[in-house]
Amino acid sequence: MKAKGYIYGIALSVLILVLMAANLWFGSINIPAGAVWNTLTGNEVEKASWTFIIWESRLPQAVTALLCGAALAASGLMLQTAFNNPLAGPSILGINSGASLGVALVMLAGGGSIATGVFTLSGFFSVILGAFVGSMVVMGLILFFSTLIKSNIMLLITGIMIGYITSSAISLLNFFATAEGVHSYMIWGMGNFGGVSLQQLPYFSIFCLAGLLLSILLIKPLNALLLGTRYAEN
Repeated sequence: MKAKGYIYGIALSVLILVLMAANLWFGSINIPAGAVWNTLTGNEVEKASWTFIIWESRLPQAVTALLCGAALAASGLMLQTAFNNPLAGPSILGINSGASLGVALVMLAGGGSIATGVFTLSGFFSVILGAFVGSMVVMGLILFFSTLIKSNIMLLITGIMIGYITSSAISLLNFFATAEGVHSYMIWGMGNFGGVSLQQLPYFSIFCLAGLLLSILLIKPLNALLLGTRYAEN
């Protein structure tokens, strides 16, 4: 069984690399495979526009999608282990909805910026901060309720209820917001891997890889939780 799992893991890893290569090769602009390889290795290509498309668009999108998928998979596995429920996940427990509410507060209520008496943050970083704070608030609520609710099913239902509440708050914000704000929020909600440029990619990669490294370091305590709360406490 374990050998079969390794085979599946290797096969999926190869498939991911193939799909990533296909993402660099195929697109609205037809770029030959040799030109893609020459661009990645630093050699000259026939058209300078091909180099720009690969380095500024396709490569950042491919790496961003790869890291986002890894981060979502790791977060889902950690939540399932921590709450001892195979259905637990960022979307089921309302964490994604909390992030959406944070972004909605920034875009729809704050006009795309976060202003305090000390500093003002706007643009891309304000959206990131809103999503992070919103998701952490919902995560804190879930952890608080987990100390009161001992049933995993009831905790799951509580997370779904929190998700519905945040969705209702987002609907109210959409109703009172301007047409431009609603349009911007809808575009954000559709998702777009092109938001990370080549200049931002190193910072994005560092944060994602740091989170993945921390999740790897938590393997032993999470495995202890699988054996039961009493055993983990001992």
